[in-house]
Amino acid sequence: MSRKFIPLLVFTLIFSSFLHVSSTYASADEIIANAKKQIGVPYQFGGSSPSGFDCSGFIYYVFDQSGIQLPRTASDQYNAGTSVSKSELKKGDLVFFETYKPGPSHSGIYVGDNKFIHASSSRGITISSVNDPYYWAPRYLGAKRVLDDADEEVEVVEPEPEVLAALPVGEYHDVPAHHWAHDEIKQLSKDGIFSGYDQSLFEPNDLVTRAQAAEILAKAQGLDRDVDISNYSDVPNNHWAAGSIQAAADANYFADVFTSEAFEPEKPVTREEVALLFAQAFDVTADRIHVTYSDVPADHRAYEEVNALGSFRVITGYGDGSFRPDEDVTRAQFAKMVSNALQLD
Repeated sequence: MSRKFIPLLVFTLIFSSFLHVSSTYASADEIIANAKKQIGVPYQFGGSSPSGFDCSGFIYYVFDQSGIQLPRTASDQYNAGTSVSKSELKKGDLVFFETYKPGPSHSGIYVGDNKFIHASSSRGITISSVNDPYYWAPRYLGAKRVLDDADEEVEVVEPEPEVLAALPVGEYHDVPAHHWAHDEIKQLSKDGIFSGYDQSLFEPNDLVTRAQAAEILAKAQGLDRDVDISNYSDVPNNHWAAGSIQAAADANYFADVFTSEAFEPEKPVTREEVALLFAQAFDVTADRIHVTYSDVPADHRAYEEVNALGSFRVITGYGDGSFRPDEDVTRAQFAKMVSNALQLD
């Protein structure tokens, strides 16, 4: 063996050992402790720092703090590590969910006791149950183990869902009388424009999807939803909202809003998209702009619609002068917006 090769071999062995140690001896408890330090940090699309995280950016950051390099995106993270069944979850495992599109579109870190910590688009860094029967459980996709010592195995016991009493139309267990959108949600439900879920739940913090937005707007404007054909390749004729989606498309609600050939019915709508939809659906225009927003410049594609709706206080901005056009919209927020728009008539 040549003298030149010996130092190279030694360096390679040392470097390989360092990588192995950084993965092997980073404990699950350390990972979880670092993750919990970020609770309350707001959601930010593309964010991977304590100023704001998206789901995969949060995982990337937390593991990086312990010297473990993971891929950046949820889909790439899903292809890393070793697959584990839900019944064999251990602390530090990565859990994945299928939300607004096929495949892994949301992810988090399992913390034990049937819970995972993640970057929620509506709540920021928070802890949720993997067995939540009303959202996360039916969207669970799988789990990957990326820690060599993912210790303290926790038996996952499927809980019996609590049976809640049925309430009158418009009343929901998760929308108490003091909720800021209670009156709007109640009235829109009574009018048949909004509907809740099983056991009188409304899920006010869930995100509104494109399909749901089309259904609600079609109902609000009394469109004929008895349509036999869908023009979108990803909206089959037996899709629950196919009639509403096509009726809204025929009414030109989607013009310059959703520009791809596919509709992507499970994708959440943003505040910018809602402004464009409402301007079409409710024929909102303003002769004079009364408000402007710091993050919606004059060359923004929704400048006129955003500011017109802001002028009529249909969709208002935030206290810092921003509109946050790329922020997703929750069901409670959408109810408030629809109620405001209907009052323009």
